[in-house]
Amino acid sequence: MAPRVLISEPLPHASEAVKILEGHAEVEVSKVFYRIVPAEKVRGCIAVIVGDSFINRESLKEADELRLVQKFGVGVNTIDLESCSRRGIYVCNIPGVNAIDVAEYVIGAMISSLRDFRRMDKAARRAAWDERPNLIGERLAGKKVGIIGLGRIGREVVRLLKPFKVEVLACDPYVDRGLAESLGVKMVSLESLLRESDIVTIHVPLTELGEEEINSMKSTAVLINTARGPIVDEDALYRALKQGKIKYAVIDVWAEEPLRPGNPIFELENVQLSIHTASWTNQVFKEAMRLCAENVIRVIEGEEPLNVVNKPLMRS
Repeated sequence: MAPRVLISEPLPHASEAVKILEGHAEVEVSKVFYRIVPAEKVRGCIAVIVGDSFINRESLKEADELRLVQKFGVGVNTIDLESCSRRGIYVCNIPGVNAIDVAEYVIGAMISSLRDFRRMDKAARRAAWDERPNLIGERLAGKKVGIIGLGRIGREVVRLLKPFKVEVLACDPYVDRGLAESLGVKMVSLESLLRESDIVTIHVPLTELGEEEINSMKSTAVLINTARGPIVDEDALYRALKQGKIKYAVIDVWAEEPLRPGNPIFELENVQLSIHTASWTNQVFKEAMRLCAENVIRVIEGEEPLNVVNKPLMRS
């Protein structure tokens, strides 16, 4: 009997994984989104490919055959690493596959916020030609851009910024000055970066930007968060935007996801919002599904998969 594999939610381009796994496994693609993957869906599976659904201890209570929880993405905060590790289950992710796509979103966000495309669009739809004097924006060229985190995405943002001739500041304690110099980036403290930058874009797994940090930014600054929702204090950001302590924000990730209606930030005009879709391109989904499926095949064939995130826990 062929090993069973579950794709725990109706992910885009799931058919890519089904095609690759043909002949290796029997694949079930869930037709519904489960916030928490039920134990009965996991039962009998050798691998589960999971997107935004949670895998917790209850999900694993009948997972006697499970060898791999493969994250369709990077962040594994929705997966109970300790419970998986105790059962000898690999937890893997696919880092780097979305770097170009998120970086392109960030560059677009910089330009659209400096020029306020949102207001331009609304004015055009109202045929409000008399609003043109209020729609004078700023050019990106010559600005000072602060990048918090020089991982794959942060470095890709640096690369895409080259033609705009901006000055790039960066804060990342894990990056040596030699790499920074090769990228043409000036390494500074977080405090200096926030204080000096015209645009601040976040590319770290977790740090904290609260009221003090946000209020230390320029009143003309733009803040972009495509990393993790809890990094930015949403209440403090709302107050800063409403009171004009910073000019604009572009937010793709949220402290609580899925995003619920009624968030006060929706009332503001000086924000551009999206629903954790900065990396959502057809190219990312196809490549991610291919990598997930290939990792499943490694486990089926008795090999260790790539990008295991819970190795230290499995050893302890």
